[in-house]
Amino acid sequence: MNRETENWYKSLLFSYDLYPERIEDYGKVKKIHTRRGDFALKETSMKPAEADEFIQGIRKLMKLGFKQVVPILPTKFGEYTISTQTNSYYLMPWIEPVEYMGRETQEEKLAAQIGVIHRLTVRTQEFSQEQVEQSYQQLLLQWERKRLDLQSFADAAEKKTYMSPFELTFLTHAHMLEQMAEVATVHLRAWYDSCLEKEKYRSVLCHGKLSRTHALFNNENEPMLLNFERASLDTPARDLASFCRLSFPYAYWSEEEVLRWFMRYERHLPLLEEEKQLLCGYLNFPDPIVYSVEQYVNNRQTMSELQHVQRLEKRLTAMRKVQRLTQKLIIVKTEEN
Repeated sequence: MNRETENWYKSLLFSYDLYPERIEDYGKVKKIHTRRGDFALKETSMKPAEADEFIQGIRKLMKLGFKQVVPILPTKFGEYTISTQTNSYYLMPWIEPVEYMGRETQEEKLAAQIGVIHRLTVRTQEFSQEQVEQSYQQLLLQWERKRLDLQSFADAAEKKTYMSPFELTFLTHAHMLEQMAEVATVHLRAWYDSCLEKEKYRSVLCHGKLSRTHALFNNENEPMLLNFERASLDTPARDLASFCRLSFPYAYWSEEEVLRWFMRYERHLPLLEEEKQLLCGYLNFPDPIVYSVEQYVNNRQTMSELQHVQRLEKRLTAMRKVQRLTQKLIIVKTEEN
């Protein structure tokens, strides 16, 4: 870090009455060494309105007695974020990571915390057919656009005399991906029909991006959660789907393992039938493959061909597991009812 940049951070930290002796650069997080202890300064792209929503979400959890959040420290003026023209910043105590030694997987622990957050904040919303219809059509349109992008990529590859290894790998599984996209829309329709029939739906405070990379485990093997920057009121299915997608690469998971995640979650907030349908829809749609293809097309130079192929193969393996997983989720639902 050059002197000019370091002086800029020092002027920012003056708002906290902190006088850094040393600043370590960890990307978007800066470790601030001071006589008062060590702190973590986080840089984000949140706009001021988003930063306000972020703080409101954390405050709400604290008022409800949820203590598994790394606290956000106020400035000497009582503000919890500092916004510039391009970024927003917030300060936390620096917590040294502790090696996780628990008997359960980290994902089971995190799933339980999601369940606690959702239980504390769950609300049955006043029914609005217009809002449900809008949510349904928006997601349906979004999925259709992505499905067409995958189809266009396949069509272009098939016209080539010599396909790349990535294109060949993708085409080998294109039919499976098309089937999964269709299954996703079936689950989405089931959620939509159930909402119309029951004339109600639930919302919770969603973390939006929870995985083991956004948690610090303490000496009791309990997680302290970080990065609520995408927190919003939404369906629990969306938060759980995001958690699964982000957790799959970090866990040597089987369908039985993920079912244990859901069991831990449902000790706190049992999912409704329509929420399980929506969760299955989110998981079945091949979003991870869409992102791999987009990265290959638009930013191919960031990795070698082999690395692109290896990432694609890992995600295809995960999607095959998801097929079996969601079938078991529906079976569990049927048996419970």
